[in-house]
Amino acid sequence: HLKGRSYFADTCQGGKYDFQDYVALELLGKALRFTTNLSAAGCGCNAALYLTNLQQNTNISGCFDYYCDANSVCNVPCPEIDVMEANRLAWHSTLHTLDDRFGKGGGYGGGGPEWSGPRDWNSAQYGPNGTCVDTNAPFQVAAAFPVDQDGILSAMTITLSQAGRPCNLSLNLRGYDGNTSKWKTGSGHGMPELTEALRAGMTPIASFWESKDMLWMDGKGK
Repeated sequence: HLKGRSYFADTCQGGKYDFQDYVALELLGKALRFTTNLSAAGCGCNAALYLTNLQQNTNISGCFDYYCDANSVCNVPCPEIDVMEANRLAWHSTLHTLDDRFGKGGGYGGGGPEWSGPRDWNSAQYGPNGTCVDTNAPFQVAAAFPVDQDGILSAMTITLSQAGRPCNLSLNLRGYDGNTSKWKTGSGHGMPELTEALRAGMTPIASFWESKDMLWMDGKGK
């Protein structure tokens, strides 16, 4: 459903939202795996699966459903982990503390005449008829959240795989500083904050939306 947003919950009641009903997956030191099909999601569309702390948010929010994210879309900020923001031409994965709308990310796609988004892969590897991931067909996603010897999140590792393809595509997002207007580069402040968000339990959210201004995700770049 275009422009739809769905929250994973243990139970639900028609016409009523309760933050305590939302699923709170404890993914620290674990992995989330799913299959996605982006074949119908073209340029300008964003099919997303991400995690926020909905179950811990007692503020009903401007959307009247206890929604929160790092962009304060409904006027309530909270940590956000974007496992997938993608279409058949682009893929982005991003870590956000509650006050960092830009975050630290990677993947492939995005850009305008004077700049380019992440280029961890290329269009020959990911996209329609891609050698590693052909987005004309379903493929598998694994998002892992390993910890260091102190139990602190060390990275978000994304792996895309597809049966019959000779290669996988991977991202390893580590050393996240959080909001660099508050914290020095190299501080790594973002990882402990996201550790606590994951330890508390995060709610998976699926959304699908479009925009004429999606260059940040799927623009050609310079």
